[in-house]
Amino acid sequence: MDPSPVSSPSKEPGLTLDQLDQLEEIILQGLRLPLTGMLLVDEEETVEALSQIRESFPPLFQQAQTLIEQRRDYVKQARSQGASLVQEAREKREQLIQQSVHEAERRARQVMAEAAAQRDVLLDKARQAVAQKEQALQKNLAQAEQQFAARRSQLEQEYIARKEQQNQQLEQQRLQALQELERLNQEKIKLKELAQREVEDLQQEMQALRQKTCAHCEELTRQAAATRQGADRYARQVLDELNGKLRDLQQVVGARRQEFQDNHAHGRPTATPRQRTVHQGTVAANQLRTREDRKSA
Repeated sequence: MDPSPVSSPSKEPGLTLDQLDQLEEIILQGLRLPLTGMLLVDEEETVEALSQIRESFPPLFQQAQTLIEQRRDYVKQARSQGASLVQEAREKREQLIQQSVHEAERRARQVMAEAAAQRDVLLDKARQAVAQKEQALQKNLAQAEQQFAARRSQLEQEYIARKEQQNQQLEQQRLQALQELERLNQEKIKLKELAQREVEDLQQEMQALRQKTCAHCEELTRQAAATRQGADRYARQVLDELNGKLRDLQQVVGARRQEFQDNHAHGRPTATPRQRTVHQGTVAANQLRTREDRKSA
């Protein structure tokens, strides 16, 4: 739907802005009261300016409402046109899809036919190549069988010859081992006899050594007994001598004591210590000499 023409307002929009500027100028030209934030303005001019502004508002509001309605009509018309365009696009898309499907099926059938033809050609070529390969393989197989048979006969002959050679070597080694074993047995017998003789000699030597040791021990025992007896006799002899000397000394001491007592009782002078010692030594020497003479007798 086409928009209808809008009637122009009685006053232009620029007039309202001029009226607002005039009102601002009236306020700015007012007298400011000292020490306050108040102004004194002309009441008549202010009221007149406000009345003019109020009169200019209704035409502007009417114009804005008209513009809003025209916008709604434009939106509705655009939506209806868009829906029709979408429907047409969908129908065209379906047609194009159907055409594309038919074309794709036709191309697929054509490609499959071409592929089948190429496949048949390739299969024929492959069959021919396989037949040629089989013939070549048959020929190579026959040659390989001939070579294998010849190689097999050669290996069998080599195996037989090597086996005979190994058997001969094994027989020689067996004979050598038997000879070595016989030699070792003889040496073993000789060593056994030699060891037995050495054992017998050692036993005889041990027996003789045992006898010598026993005789030596008996001799040492006799010598020890004789030494003990001699030591006992010497000890008894020394003790007897010491006892005799002690008895002689006791007799001398008793005689001197008696002599001293007698001299003291009769008022005779006594011998000096040196004289007593010489006399005691003389008496002891005479007694010891007498005892030795008795022993020697």
